[in-house]
Amino acid sequence: MDTITQALLGGAVAYSVAGRTAPRSSVIYGALFATLPDLDVLIQYSNDLDAMTLHRSWTHSWIVQTLLAPLVAWLMARVDPRIGFKQWWLMIWLAWVTHSGLDAMTIYGTQLFWPFMPPPASIASIFIIDPLYTLPLAAGFLAIICATRWPASRHIMLGGLLLSSSYLGWSYIAQHAIEKQTRQALAEQAINYQHIKVSPTALNTLLWRIVVIDEDHYYEAFRSFFDGDATIEFVRFDRGMALTEQLSDTRAIAQLDWFSQGNFKLEQQADGLLLTDLRMGMEPSYFFRFVIARYHDGHYQNLPPQQLAAERDARKSLQWVWQRIFTADLPPMHQQTVAREY
Repeated sequence: MDTITQALLGGAVAYSVAGRTAPRSSVIYGALFATLPDLDVLIQYSNDLDAMTLHRSWTHSWIVQTLLAPLVAWLMARVDPRIGFKQWWLMIWLAWVTHSGLDAMTIYGTQLFWPFMPPPASIASIFIIDPLYTLPLAAGFLAIICATRWPASRHIMLGGLLLSSSYLGWSYIAQHAIEKQTRQALAEQAINYQHIKVSPTALNTLLWRIVVIDEDHYYEAFRSFFDGDATIEFVRFDRGMALTEQLSDTRAIAQLDWFSQGNFKLEQQADGLLLTDLRMGMEPSYFFRFVIARYHDGHYQNLPPQQLAAERDARKSLQWVWQRIFTADLPPMHQQTVAREY
């Protein structure tokens, strides 16, 4: 989730622990501690793919956070003794584990159990920025900071936390409803698949993007809660898996395969071989695209993965999402946009 939302959530959970003891301070402390896991973006990695897949790893691990929380709490109890050790412990632990838990609800991928290496948690029921989740937390945060002594401020804070948590629960229920419809549509259209990924489009939980993966192809579709009985239209694309045979080193592919849980494609573009994460973005524009090889002297030579700048019109994409929520037969973005070569 975005850093502002994480800070607001950290402030809310810290207030729920120590709000009566130190209302304004607990909110500020919680917000600060909740932002610490994202400082891993400052770590330098050997290539862009490592930077992507190692983000949200050890700093977001529930194991690491649980082990560190009592030590940091012991130190903070000496910095500010108004808050007791047990309250510090619970405040810090909650600020960290809810940060990681909320990140796991997005599509990116969070390594909750590092140093063990199962595929990162990527529940994907909420977009990385969603105002309907953030605004109730912001209202509570401002109420405590600006009007600590106002009796209603505590109710606004705790009510905001309850409301945002309920919205998160709604997103999970909505995702499963769309997934059920998707599986039914795939069966009716006799489309075989290995797995599917259902995730919300930008800033909402009304329109959902569906990615269906089989060995050689992937399908993209969209489903809105306003689509009624309209058929889910799946558009098929080539995954480019045959291109793996032209590479002497497929470690980058294996790395993204693990991180994205199989949601990737390969494609030739100009003289490069591109590796793309299919989960973030929509056809033909994606956030994470890496050049992993160049064609030279009759064959592909592997390169350290280098991320390409995203070529997308955010305003146009948001306009399309808003229109598609209410219009089932709106042509998809890939029919309106021609991908440019890099």
